[in-house]
Amino acid sequence: MDAQALLVRCCKLGLKQSLLVVTKRDRHAMLFVKRATYSLLTLVSVFFASDLHAQNWGPGPNSQFAQHGDPYAHANPSAYAELVPDDRLNSFSLDTPLHNSLSNHVSGSWIRMEYFHAKIGHRGGRSLGSTITDLDGNVIDNVSEPFDLPMFPTQGLPITLTGRAVAPTTDGTDWDDNNGIKGSFGIPLDQRSSIEGSVWSLEEQAESLRVPSIPPTSLNSTFGVAPVQFIVIPFTIDGQPGTIQNLPNLPTVPAPFADVPLIVYDSDFFSEYSVNVWSAEVNHVYDLRIPHDGWTLQSIIGYRHEEYSERLVFGGTFSNVADYATDGTINANPLTTPQTNRIDSKVHNYRNALQFGLRSEVKQKRLTLGVEPKVALGLGLIRSRVKTQNAREPGDLSSILNDPNLLIDDPASTTDFDRELDFAPSAELNVYAKCDVTEWFKLRVGYNLTWMGRVGAADTSIRYNTISAADPTMNPDTLDFGVKQNVNNRIISGLTIGGEILLP
Repeated sequence: MDAQALLVRCCKLGLKQSLLVVTKRDRHAMLFVKRATYSLLTLVSVFFASDLHAQNWGPGPNSQFAQHGDPYAHANPSAYAELVPDDRLNSFSLDTPLHNSLSNHVSGSWIRMEYFHAKIGHRGGRSLGSTITDLDGNVIDNVSEPFDLPMFPTQGLPITLTGRAVAPTTDGTDWDDNNGIKGSFGIPLDQRSSIEGSVWSLEEQAESLRVPSIPPTSLNSTFGVAPVQFIVIPFTIDGQPGTIQNLPNLPTVPAPFADVPLIVYDSDFFSEYSVNVWSAEVNHVYDLRIPHDGWTLQSIIGYRHEEYSERLVFGGTFSNVADYATDGTINANPLTTPQTNRIDSKVHNYRNALQFGLRSEVKQKRLTLGVEPKVALGLGLIRSRVKTQNAREPGDLSSILNDPNLLIDDPASTTDFDRELDFAPSAELNVYAKCDVTEWFKLRVGYNLTWMGRVGAADTSIRYNTISAADPTMNPDTLDFGVKQNVNNRIISGLTIGGEILLP
């Protein structure tokens, strides 16, 4: 290779090395410039961010929306809100006068659900049946206390046997442990008044009447007291109390055991006394004072509806296992076909009344204590029904003895109805405490006491009577077994616990 060719090759190699050095430096320089530019833009954006949000800028007059993906991308939130209202975000929002009015009232409304554990007290109960005269001619007003009932001895014995009898009673019957539910709501009308309502109901509860077991397991006296052998229900004859006849102390019984006005059970007795109740009300509540110090006083005026019903079903069997009856010549044996009966009494009360009351609350921090007395005055419709099957047949052996002096036979099944309007007063007292768990949820515990006056009751609305002759001039009150309307008072007391939600 000559000198000229060697020189040319060296020049090319040096130029190549120079270009590599220059290119590497240029790359580092460009990278530095890019980093510096990005940092500067970031600082500018942070510096002017608050100013951009604070100013009420709109789109510039020369803005070209077609050149941007989002026409509102460079607008601040205020401008965006003006250009895109809320109804664009919620297609279901209605901007109508009705919607706006309902929204104003719903805001601040509340709903409450509570568990109700109550007891229904039975006061003014009575013995089933009517008054009757004992062996000595004295009137037995309280037949729920044991008394003597004559029994026929075997022929030839010169003594008169007696057995202990008692009538069932509903006095002291209580319906305990009733479970129920109560729902309430409130809707504000303005700053000082609201509409409130509630409805509550208790499950149907049934109890059995307390009576001795028959027949007794032993006829031996316990602590000097003879056992009860018969469950009896006395009734009147043509409206007059009957008499338990004593038997003469003779070797033989001269006559059959005539018309003793008793329903007699000597084999078994059953009963079921059930109750059902519910109530609803709606009230206008008004603030009587501004609660600036935590004390609220409100007036309550509204309407109250109550429905209270009772049903008493009882009956039993007579088989003459204790020689209660005889034909006067031979000792009576147990009946081949025992006699049974059933009496069914049902009363339903519909009560409508105007209601007046007050509510006072004291609130300290999260705890609120309140008391709410109310009184309701109105009218009640009492619908009663008594249905009987062989009402007085147990213990009445007229069909066997064939004695024309005994009473006429009862129809196999009869039903009597009655309905009447009566004054219906009620009173209620609520005492409660509320705890604010959050701004929108509250826990509530309370005690409720309700008095219902002049309600028809199933146990006191039965007429225990039979007629000996079909006399059209007879007083309607002396008709056969049926309805005899009476009213009593009932008290419902219980604890409530639940939660209250405040709507946004």
